[in-house]
Order: sequence, then C-alpha cells, then structure tokens
Amino acid sequence: MAKAQKKSVGRPTKYAGKKTLNAVEVYLNTCIDEYEEWHKTRGEKSDTYERTLNIKLPTYEGLSLALNVNIDTLMEWKSVHPEFSESLGKVKKLQKEVLVAKSLSGEYNSTIAKLMLSVNHDMVERKEIDHTSKGEKIDGFNYVAPDGDSND
Repeated sequence: MAKAQKKSVGRPTKYAGKKTLNAVEVYLNTCIDEYEEWHKTRGEKSDTYERTLNIKLPTYEGLSLALNVNIDTLMEWKSVHPEFSESLGKVKKLQKEVLVAKSLSGEYNSTIAKLMLSVNHDMVERKEIDHTSKGEKIDGFNYVAPDGDSND
C-alpha cells in the first residue's frame, strides 16, 4: 500500500526565506536614533530651542511589528530556520552594542540601559565577597558536632 501523504494543518507560514531575511536587514537599517529640534520660544534678545532624541533601538518587538507577526512566531522561526536564528542574533547584538555605547556617552539614561542589559543580555553587576577565608585557599575543614549530637 502507498503511504498517505501527511496534510499540513493550520495557517501557512509567513516565513519567506531570503525575503524575510532581507526584511530583517531593512528593519535593522531603520534602527537609527534621530534628533528632533524645534523652536520653543522666541524672545526679544534670544530664542530657545528644544532638542529631543527619538530612540529607535532594535528589539524583537519592533522586528515583529515590522514583519507583521507575533513574537512567538519569531521564536518558532528561530528554532526551525538556522539562518533566521542568525538574524535574530544580529538584532540582539546590535541592541547590546547601542545600549552600551550610548549609555556610556550619556545619550541614553544609564539606569534604563543597565536594566535592559541585565534583562536582555544577562549583564549584571557582581561583587564577589569572601566572608571566611580572606583570600586564602581552603584545603579542608574539621566538623565539630554540637553538644548532644552523636552519630556514634
């Protein structure tokens, strides 16, 4: 007997190979912060200008909006398509690079950048404290049982 062909169930995927990968690159190229400056007040002797930074940090959320899919779909594509996994890696690496560089330069709020780096990139502030050995190597230890504890 001939084997019955397995029918696919559900909606067809929106993943389109190179077209999807190109869309990721287009998204990454749009992730460039822009300064907006406008005339705030006019005075007799001077004018005041306001300048704000419109941040366009690359994120999985932004990519999912650009591709018109859910984040769950991005994660599924990541597990099924190795080339897409590499593209998602670019998003994460670019986000980390921008966060570090712009928070160090003062363009980004360092507290928010620190939070994002700790949540999205496992970068945490760590202090190692040696409470017992004062930096000396511990070769072994002797256990002294408290009174009334007998294991004999």
